[in-house]
Amino acid sequence: MKGSLPILQEDAAGSCGPVQMNISSSSEQPEAFGGNAACITLGCAKNQVDSEVMIGVLRNAGYAITSNVEEADVAIVNTCGFLQSAVEESIDCILDISELKKSGRLRTLIVSGCMVERYKGDLKSELPEVDTFLTTDQVLEVANATDATHPLSDLLQSSQRPYFLYDESTPRILSSSTFTAYVKISEGCDRPCSFCIIPQLRGAMRSRTVDSVVHEVQQLAQQGVHEVNLIGQDLTAFGADRKTQELSTLLSRLDTDTDISWVRLLYAYPLGIDEQLLQTIASHPSICTYLDFPLQHASLSVLRAMKRPLGKYAPKEIVSFVRSHVPQMELRTTFIVGFPGETEDDITELEQFIRDSHFTSVGIFEFSPEEGTDAATLPNQIPPEERTKRRDYLMKVQQECVFASNNRRIGEKYDVLLEGQHEESDLLLSGRAHYQAPEVDGQIIINDIEGDYVPVRGDMVRVEITETAGYDLIGKIIATEI
Repeated sequence: MKGSLPILQEDAAGSCGPVQMNISSSSEQPEAFGGNAACITLGCAKNQVDSEVMIGVLRNAGYAITSNVEEADVAIVNTCGFLQSAVEESIDCILDISELKKSGRLRTLIVSGCMVERYKGDLKSELPEVDTFLTTDQVLEVANATDATHPLSDLLQSSQRPYFLYDESTPRILSSSTFTAYVKISEGCDRPCSFCIIPQLRGAMRSRTVDSVVHEVQQLAQQGVHEVNLIGQDLTAFGADRKTQELSTLLSRLDTDTDISWVRLLYAYPLGIDEQLLQTIASHPSICTYLDFPLQHASLSVLRAMKRPLGKYAPKEIVSFVRSHVPQMELRTTFIVGFPGETEDDITELEQFIRDSHFTSVGIFEFSPEEGTDAATLPNQIPPEERTKRRDYLMKVQQECVFASNNRRIGEKYDVLLEGQHEESDLLLSGRAHYQAPEVDGQIIINDIEGDYVPVRGDMVRVEITETAGYDLIGKIIATEI
C-alpha cells in the first residue's frame, strides 16, 4: 500500500508511554551472548502475541530479556499502523527510543509490525535511526536482525509475501502475567469493510488447526495459565480457509481437553454467529458467556456504506438472535461515529440502540479517513470536530447505561480472577469476572476479605458485589475454594 508517512520532528511532543514489558518467565536466563533485549508493544492484543513470539525467539538465541529498555542492548518497537494516530504514536516512540543509542547502551533498534507493513519502502529514508525493519511476516527473523552481518532477506521490497502464522511450536514468552494469555487462532481478514486496511496489512485470512490451538492451550495450562482469550481479526471465520466452520469444534475441544478455567472470545464477526456456536458457548463450563462482536453502527444506510453485514446479521437482528438463544450472554461491541454521510437521524438511531441496554461494554471510536480505504474517498465527509462531538455524546449515553447496569449487580456473586493489588492503593485488590476481558472492560475492586485468606495473584475467588465505582464494581471475597 502506498501512502505518505507522517514523519514527525525529533523534538515533537509526545511519547510512547511506559517503555517496559513485564516478562513472565523463569528467573533463570540463558547466558546472553547477545546482551539484553527489550520489546515495546503498541497497538492491539494481536500485536502483543507477535511481540511475545519475538521475545521468545531472542531468548532462545541467547539474549537476556529485560523489562527496562534503558538496560537493553537491543530494542524492538512493535508498531501499530491501523490509524494515522497510531502511526504517529509509533513514530514518537521510535524517536524516543532512538535517543538511547546516543545516551545509553542501546546498539540496535528494530522496528516491526503493521506500520512497517503499511509504509514499507518509505521507512528506510524517513527513519534512519532504525537499524532494521521487520514486516508482520518476519517476526521469526528477529534474532538474525540483531546481527548486522547476517544477510537478512529484504521483504520490504518484495512483491510476494510468505504469510506467517505462529503455532504451538513457536517460541513465546508471555508478557502480561503468569495466569492469563492471548491465543491467536487465525491471522488476516477477507472481509470488505470500507473503512479498514487490516486485509492490506495482515493479508488474507488463514487459520491454525484445531489441534494446534488445543496443544498450545494445554501447554499454557501446564505453565499455570487460568484464562485464555482467543483473538484474531475474524474469529467466526476460523476454518473458512479450509472450507469448514471449526470455531464450535475448537471451543468444545478446549473445554474437554484442557484445564483452562476461562476461555473468552474476542472479536467475533457477526457472520458465523449461529445457533451451534451459541449452544457450544452456553453448554461448556469453561467457555465464558461473553461475546465481543464489533457492530460498528445501527443505521442500515451507514452499515451499507461501511460494507458491513445486513439482513439477519445486521446489528439489531443479530443481538436479538443471540439473546433468544443465550439470554445470559454478556455482549461487548464497538461503534464508529462520524462516518461519511452519517446524519443526525443516524446518531439518534444509534443512541436508542445503546439505550436499549443490550451491551455490557461499548467502545465508541471516531471515523478516521485512512488512505487506501474506500471510505476515505466517499463524499459528505464529517468534519473532525463534529466526529468528536458525536463520540463524546454517545459515550455519555453509554456511561449512563453501564452505571445503571452496575447498580443492578449489587448483591450478585461472581467468580473473580485475582490480578493483584489495585494500582491506586496497596490496601485494595483488583480482579475480573468472566464478563470482563483484560484491558478493555471494567474491574472488580476488592476491599474486604472474610477469614484469614492470603490473596495470591491468579487465584479464583468468590466475590459478592457491595457497591459501584464508575465503570468498576466493589466487592468482598466470600469464598476462596471454588
